[in-house]
This record gives sequence, structure tokens and C-alpha cells, in this order.
Amino acid sequence: MSTTNGDINMIQRNNNKNKSCYTKSTSLEGMASLEAEQKKRIERYIDAFKSLSEKDPEGFEKIAPELLRRSVWNWRGADPYFSERLSLWLDKECLWTPFNEIIPKTRDMAIHSYEVAAPSQDILGPAQKELFSRLKEKFSGDYNRWDAAIRDQFIVLGMLAIAGKEGEKQGRMIHNLGIGEGDSGITQGSNAIRAAKIAISRMAKPMKIFNPAKGNGYERVHSFSDSNTADLVARFVLSLEASALLPTTLRNNYN
Repeated sequence: MSTTNGDINMIQRNNNKNKSCYTKSTSLEGMASLEAEQKKRIERYIDAFKSLSEKDPEGFEKIAPELLRRSVWNWRGADPYFSERLSLWLDKECLWTPFNEIIPKTRDMAIHSYEVAAPSQDILGPAQKELFSRLKEKFSGDYNRWDAAIRDQFIVLGMLAIAGKEGEKQGRMIHNLGIGEGDSGITQGSNAIRAAKIAISRMAKPMKIFNPAKGNGYERVHSFSDSNTADLVARFVLSLEASALLPTTLRNNYN
């Protein structure tokens, strides 16, 4: 049987189509293979680092911070916000905060420093007006001349207000109160936080502003009972010069 030019062209078109599909399929399979290989390599690297940390904990402790800094630089480049956050985490906060909790939520997240205005009297209810009147009286004057109890109360109130209902871990609060680490530090810090919250709660009556704390040690979480009140208090404390007592990353990242 003879073959016409039309038949030949049709065969060639079909061959080309089949070739194109085959190439595309092969390409997808190759990409999947590379992704699977990358995933396996990362798993092996993680296992290797875990083994090294167990075999030589002192050596691993020395090199791990630099590895983290290099990885963060490779990922985010020049990011002053996260660089500062990472430094604080490597210094002490890693003891009570998992690394994934300090990772910025978006790629473009950065420092946004701006002045925060205190809440307007027009939006406050009677109980809230009374609360803020007492807060203004308690935290008046030069904060550099406050006694230790007032200073602790301001730091605890500010950190918890900024954290809102999600809460703040006790370890970070103890660190920012300037109390040492270890078992004695946890005990001393826990007592200082409890005393500050009691004083603030008494001042806030009849309002109940704190939830019962949950957890133990560095991981114990303290929080506000109402997100709206927390936001109002956060704006109040951030409007004062005394907000310099609060962690820089908390102040700069508040929105």
C-alpha cells in the first residue's frame, strides 16, 4: 500500500506529539526525583547534626550559632529585625522558646518603628477609664527613678499586654526582668512575676485582666484575659518613655 505525503505528515505530527509528552513526563519525573533526593539529604544532615550534638555537645554548641546565622543570612539576607531577634534567641531565649516561634511570618517582615498613641478617653468605658487613671498615677515621673517593684510591674504589664491572649512565656519575662538563670532564677523570677501581677490585679479591680497561668518553669505562660483590654494597655505603655524598659523587638514589632 502506497503512502501519500499527507500520511507522512500525519505520522510525523503524531510522533512529535508523542515525543513532546514523553519529554514532559520525563522532566516531571526528574524534578520529583530531585525533590525526593533533596528531602532525603536534608533528613540525613539533620540526623548527622543530632549525632554530632550527642557525641560532642560542647563542640556542637560552639559551631551551631554560626551555622544558624549563615543559614538565616542565606535565607533572608540583610534583615535587621530578624538578626536582632536571632541574637536574643541565641543568647538566652533558646532555653524556653522553640526556633520556629521566632521565625517571621512573612518574607518581607521588617522593623516598623513608630510612635504609639495612648488610647483616647472617648473609647473607654467607666471601668477602663478608672484603670487608666490608676495606671497613669502609678507609672508617672522619671522611670529611671522607679523602685524595683514599680519597674517589675511595668515590664510584666507591658510584655503581657503586647502578647495579648496568646500569652508570654515566663522564661523571657524573667530574662527581661534582669534575673539570673538556673533553678534559683526561675524561683526568684516566678515570685517577682506573681507579685507584679497581684499588685496590678488589685489596682485593676473590679476588672479581671489576667488569665490563670499555665505550665511550669521557663515554659509557663502568662496572659491577658481580654484581647481588647490588652491592646488598650499595650498602647498606653508604648506611649510612655518608660517603654524603653521593654524588649526592643516587642516594641518595634507591635502593630
